Amino acid sequence: VVTMKTPEYPEGRKVVVIANDVTVQSGSFGVEEDEMYYKASVYAREQQLPRLYIACNAGARIGLVDELKSKINIKFIDESNPAKGFEYLYLTEADYKELPEGTVIANKVDEGYALTDVIGTKHGIGVENLQGSGKIAGETSRSYDEIFTLSYVTGRSVGIGAYLVRLGQRVIQMKQGPIILTGYSALNKLLGREVYSSQDQLGGPQIMYPNGVSHDIVENDQEGVASMLKWLSFVPKTVGDLPACRDES
Repeated sequence: VVTMKTPEYPEGRKVVVIANDVTVQSGSFGVEEDEMYYKASVYAREQQLPRLYIACNAGARIGLVDELKSKINIKFIDESNPAKGFEYLYLTEADYKELPEGTVIANKVDEGYALTDVIGTKHGIGVENLQGSGKIAGETSRSYDEIFTLSYVTGRSVGIGAYLVRLGQRVIQMKQGPIILTGYSALNKLLGREVYSSQDQLGGPQIMYPNGVSHDIVENDQEGVASMLKWLSFVPKTVGDLPACRDES
């Protein structure tokens, strides 16, 4: 919660700011991040305050069980020709027995244990993060109906990060901040040829501004913050209040 003194409200006004921390796992949304976002947004609705979202993220978190990476072996169809593919991934019996119970689901084979499922020992690296994405998407949609919501895309915003931006009322986009559901390289693989050469072709300002997703384009963060403050100058302190009349004398 930020209290700022502005020309319209020299005595101060409160706004709720939600932002990704891009220095932590590329700003991705895990269970804890989803819960933090959700509670901050609910607070903004309950207090009828403007809600600002500063977006720079990698979408929902899909993690790896790092402790397994060095232990996994591959049973190739033809050891001399790996291009023919593989039958399964497996752990040696010694490595399998060293793992905490429930880390993996595996079947006994000649080489050890063939993996069918990797569960991991930590919560927050798998599909549970997608459940959290649905939760905060629904909360943002409710906020759209009840309070003023403004997003500033300061860097790449992916997947649920793009949905959250679009589900808000107003969007400011920096020129180096594409809004995308998935990366261009993944789409090229899906299409089987090089159709796209950059993220900007999918969600750059030259795409999102003409199609109405973004409402203002800025060159840098200083311009982005100035645009947010300008927009707030037309928004009342709380829902239902009249906007302040700025004294120009």
